[in-house]
Amino acid sequence: MLPVWKLIGFVIYVILYFYVLDVYTVWPVASLKSVFFRVMPVLHLVFMVVSTSMDEDVKAKSSRYRWHIALGLISACIGDGCTVFVDIPGVIVSIFGHLFYIRAFGIRPLGSGPMAASFAIALVAVYFFFVDIIPMSIFKVAVAVYLLIVFTMSWRSMVVLCKEQSFDSFLACLGSSLLIASDVLLLVDKFHKPFNQAPFWIMLTYYIAQLGIGLSACNTYSIYEKRE
Repeated sequence: MLPVWKLIGFVIYVILYFYVLDVYTVWPVASLKSVFFRVMPVLHLVFMVVSTSMDEDVKAKSSRYRWHIALGLISACIGDGCTVFVDIPGVIVSIFGHLFYIRAFGIRPLGSGPMAASFAIALVAVYFFFVDIIPMSIFKVAVAVYLLIVFTMSWRSMVVLCKEQSFDSFLACLGSSLLIASDVLLLVDKFHKPFNQAPFWIMLTYYIAQLGIGLSACNTYSIYEKRE
């Protein structure tokens, strides 16, 4: 199981991000200081996942899951750092991070048709409500691809939850859903109607989302392994 002291470090880094950069109502200025405090919470999650994998004698499938989650978190760190200065590189790197998450969750079993259809409908609704209004550009294409990947990732985590019905899979599904919530809040603030304390709520849901996904990789085994 995960030692509590590892979680304390994550909480401290999140508090420092908001306190030092004072990002409650406005986004921080582009600087190395902003990059450092923004990436440290997720970088700490990488440490949690990797150290847990090294400390325990895990089975092959669990190890594969953990390392793909770790690679996804590393990509998220790089994407966060890029986003402080330029949006497009950050979005592209984040896409690769979500692909690692999808790889961790797997593409089998496919799950029920109605579940897949519900995620597809939600994706189309978000696209037309927020992204379609953006003038055609590389940024618009990157955001559209990003949304496709993040909704696919959330769908795969939901399928795993329905199949395993474990606390780990619940954390992964919760984290994936909160990533969508964070992205929708960001789209609302950027392209629809700015709202009060947007940077705070966007980043808070983002960090909790990554925490849920990271914690899902910190158990010793998967129910799939037991059955196999």
